[in-house]
Amino acid sequence: MLRPNLDNLSISKKSLPQPADRGGELARIYRGGRREDFTTLRRRAAHQRAWLYLTVFLLVAIALVGVWFFFFSSNQGKFGEETVTITFTGPTQAPSGQTVEYEVVWDNDQGVALKSGELNFRYPEGFTVLDANLSALDDNRTRFDIGGVGAREGGKLKLTGQLVGEVGDIKEFTVVFTYEPTNFRGQFATNSSLATELVASVLNLSLETPPQLPIDQDLILKVTYNNTSANDLSNLAIRFTAPGGFELDLPSADPVVGQDNLWRLPDLTPKSEGTLALVGRFTDASISGEQTFTVAIGIIDGDNNFTVQEEKTAVVNAIESHLTLTLTANQVAIKSFADWGEQIDFELRYANEGEANLNNVVLRAQLNTTLLDWTTWQADTVGSVDEDKGEVIWSKQTVAQLNNLAPGAKGSIHFRLTVVDTAPGGSTGPYSFDSKIATSAQQTFGTTTQTVTSESNAITTKINTQLALQVEGRYYTDQLVKIGSGPLPPRVGNTTTYVIFWRLANTINDAANIEVTTTLPQDINWTGQATVSAGQNVVYNPNTREVVWQINKLPAGAGIQFARPEASFEVAITPTEQDADKILVLTKATTVTARDSWSGADLITTAKLVTTELDNDLGAQGKGVVAR
Repeated sequence: MLRPNLDNLSISKKSLPQPADRGGELARIYRGGRREDFTTLRRRAAHQRAWLYLTVFLLVAIALVGVWFFFFSSNQGKFGEETVTITFTGPTQAPSGQTVEYEVVWDNDQGVALKSGELNFRYPEGFTVLDANLSALDDNRTRFDIGGVGAREGGKLKLTGQLVGEVGDIKEFTVVFTYEPTNFRGQFATNSSLATELVASVLNLSLETPPQLPIDQDLILKVTYNNTSANDLSNLAIRFTAPGGFELDLPSADPVVGQDNLWRLPDLTPKSEGTLALVGRFTDASISGEQTFTVAIGIIDGDNNFTVQEEKTAVVNAIESHLTLTLTANQVAIKSFADWGEQIDFELRYANEGEANLNNVVLRAQLNTTLLDWTTWQADTVGSVDEDKGEVIWSKQTVAQLNNLAPGAKGSIHFRLTVVDTAPGGSTGPYSFDSKIATSAQQTFGTTTQTVTSESNAITTKINTQLALQVEGRYYTDQLVKIGSGPLPPRVGNTTTYVIFWRLANTINDAANIEVTTTLPQDINWTGQATVSAGQNVVYNPNTREVVWQINKLPAGAGIQFARPEASFEVAITPTEQDADKILVLTKATTVTARDSWSGADLITTAKLVTTELDNDLGAQGKGVVAR
């Protein structure tokens, strides 16, 4: 550093006086015979002040960190087992064979991190894991390593699988979450469980078989099975159980090793079906009467264990006679249904399936006397009618063929009766009636004449409930209380609202799966205002413009013996110039569908469309035409 040479410093115009040396003051200023650098002194003082400030700042920071650590660590450093939670969610009900999804969520709601986290599952029998968003530690996908879980962090695992079992089975799932806290030596665990009930099956089954069978004739039982799901179904099998004395031909399917009467079926793609014919015959001539055949379809596992998905039975009447009779009512041979006042078309088919002539054949129809209106009797072939007994007889006097029915000969008789319009007085439902044909004939074997008797299948006809639907639009109530809004009649460019009412009534049988639907025209707006007295809320689909109201069950007598279920919703219109002088449609035709719980019939009723000309609204009548 350059230092100024004060010895050579001169000041013009006037010389400064030279003071005397006082008691060593110059010695303190000029040390070692040199003059001190004042610039250095100022810098040294500044550096000393900076170090002082830095020291104070560090001391304050250390104090703050200590205070923070004291208070924070006193809470965050503690491990609480109760703050580690696991939640297991999934469907509580599912069809057997359907793909289902489950989710496990874990949460570490504390300041201590976790390590060595692992999920261990206990799956029920019949559950197969198809997919998971985490890699499993084993082939069965029962263990999943989730590693560490940070403080106040969590995660989730999604499992997709197929659940198989019998309808009604309750499948229990359990997951155990094991872990170790990072500040404590020891393993902890928490668990969660979930149950899924199998309420149906995606694998359905139907059987077709004749109602009766001569002893020496082949029975062909047609089995139809279908996959109603959106997934492939594999490892399918069918089990057939026949009564004693029945001989079954080997089906065109591979048998399951180690199982009796169990055969493998081909895989089913989504929404597809398969068929299998089971053929056999009775070999015991002493067998007669109703014989029950049982067919079950299901899934087999790796050990060839069979899990039933659906089981159906078919009843065949084994007859000794070779005179076969088949009766149908509206083309149905076992169970049928009809409405009050509906005409039933009966057909009787008879045939000599034997090798000998049948003589003097008499056919006797046994029909109901109270639920059928005998004044409506019609027949293509004349018979002797006894209304009091509910009996009709055909013989050789009216049907010439019945005098001598040769082997292989057959014929048919058509007749019609109408169900009465209303239930008999003093009676209560549900209502049904049976119809059956009996026959007798003489059969000659050599010189011996034998009386042969036979009966047809019995048909049970159940009377359907009557499901009534009332649909109306309103601006005023019956008491002329205003429930609509806007101008009436509706006016171009102005908005008017109306309330649409749906009311249901049900007569003699419970109804299930009720659904009322309508569609809003394009110029009608859904306001979102809706109410129901029963069932689910009214739902509007803006894409299809469909309005739907669903009720799980509608008891018999609803709307007649007790309160009528009702739904209402509000619609709005803002007419345009093109709508002027017109009556506008508020809702298109309304339809209600349901299943009769007694008869099994699918019910449907339709009501007409609703317009701005509100037919039942006294306060709004004559005010349906759009004004300008």
